[in-house]
Amino acid sequence: MNGNRGQTTIFFSLMISVLFLFTLTSLEAGRIYMSRVKVRTAVHSACSNLMADYHSELFERYHLLFLDPTYGTGSEAAVEEKLADYLECDLNVEDGPTIYQFTLDELAAISQDPILEDNMEFLRQQIVEYEKTEGLVHKADGLKAKMQEDNSDVEGAARETEINGVEFPESENTDEEHGKKQSSSEVSDPRDLLTDGLKNGLLAFVLPGDQSISKESYAINDPPSRLYQEQEEKKRDSNFQDILSLKDLLKEAAGEKSYSGLVEQAAFVDYVGSLFGNAVNPDEASVIQCEVEYILKGKDSDYENLQAVVEELTWIRMPVNYAYLLSDTKKKSEALTLAAAICTATGTEPMMEVVKYLLLGCWSYGETIYEMRQLLSGEAIAYVKTQETWNTDLKTLSGTGTTAKVEHGMQYEDYLMLLLAKKSGKHLTCSYARMLDLIGCNLQKEDEDFHIADCVGGMVIQGEISVNPLFQKGRETSVYQTCFEERFS
Repeated sequence: MNGNRGQTTIFFSLMISVLFLFTLTSLEAGRIYMSRVKVRTAVHSACSNLMADYHSELFERYHLLFLDPTYGTGSEAAVEEKLADYLECDLNVEDGPTIYQFTLDELAAISQDPILEDNMEFLRQQIVEYEKTEGLVHKADGLKAKMQEDNSDVEGAARETEINGVEFPESENTDEEHGKKQSSSEVSDPRDLLTDGLKNGLLAFVLPGDQSISKESYAINDPPSRLYQEQEEKKRDSNFQDILSLKDLLKEAAGEKSYSGLVEQAAFVDYVGSLFGNAVNPDEASVIQCEVEYILKGKDSDYENLQAVVEELTWIRMPVNYAYLLSDTKKKSEALTLAAAICTATGTEPMMEVVKYLLLGCWSYGETIYEMRQLLSGEAIAYVKTQETWNTDLKTLSGTGTTAKVEHGMQYEDYLMLLLAKKSGKHLTCSYARMLDLIGCNLQKEDEDFHIADCVGGMVIQGEISVNPLFQKGRETSVYQTCFEERFS
């Protein structure tokens, strides 16, 4: 009996030992599992905290959510230090003894989504989302209605000029002889008036007297647009002495079928129009007066950017005005009469028909210059001309003062939106980059260490965290280590 009792005691002792070891093992396994849960939760929380570190002024002023991983230090290690602080705070928050003691073994931001990556795709997505939220993109439809867009008139004008605008006869006088005869005559050629008036540049001619535009070069520190190059725009002939140049201009204008980009790129167009100033309505808080003009042209000064915009608008408007002149029998007759007088005085009667179309081109250009003055003065102009909205006289190219005021026409900001809508491909990418130039430049007024190119829209963090062994002191194995990889944006 006593022997049986001893065996039973040993048996139950062994059983209790096994159960005790099993219990401790289960507790340790559960503790390891819970430590991994705590690590995952802490990593997710740290990423959320990091996302809350978005640049506040960038969001408040431009409604963009981006993180500066350098935190103004210029070092990308700053974001890893921030993450380490957040993880330490979340994992080891308890005072006194605890069964969980975490150690951050490794931590790295292995991948980031810079704002300039993939042609600024993340930036474009944010702008689209912002515009959807604000409900602003419907403005494009209203602008389309103002335009009453129809290129058939310009196409017809191009065909008529092509058919009737014959070439200069080779047997006629040279340009030098023609100039001498013309200068000795008493006939006033409006093309000479136009050439003389534009000697100091188009902008100097059309800028309202009470408006001042700085010629001082910008001082933009390390602009993102330096990474993008855009071709120089084609120079146009504004002397109207060459019928071939006029034909080429009309062909190109007729080939631009529509501003389809106005709707397709409505988010970008409206975003820029809503948040950036221009020559007529500048943003007083900006370091640059002509912001939208800079986004469009990327020149070195307000004056150069505005001049480039006005020149482009002039060549957009001129074919529309030219098409109207060809539809107005009275004005065509007036041009033919003046052409006959000029050709008779210079002895070039066979060129009368050619000169007529060149004079019509010059007249439409003079009308467009008058329109540019109106736009820069904050007035509206009619997209499609009528007899009532025509402004200028042929012989002097000056305003007649008898035109009706346009109530619901297009203003300067509307035409800037059209120029933005024309951008596509690499030209559109350049415009996005210039927009970032302005954002960075304006924000550096308050924070000199801020660089817009450093900003990221998301990143991938990777690391390893270990928890202390509870029953095997000094014996750490991979069982106690938790590896993680988390992406956030």
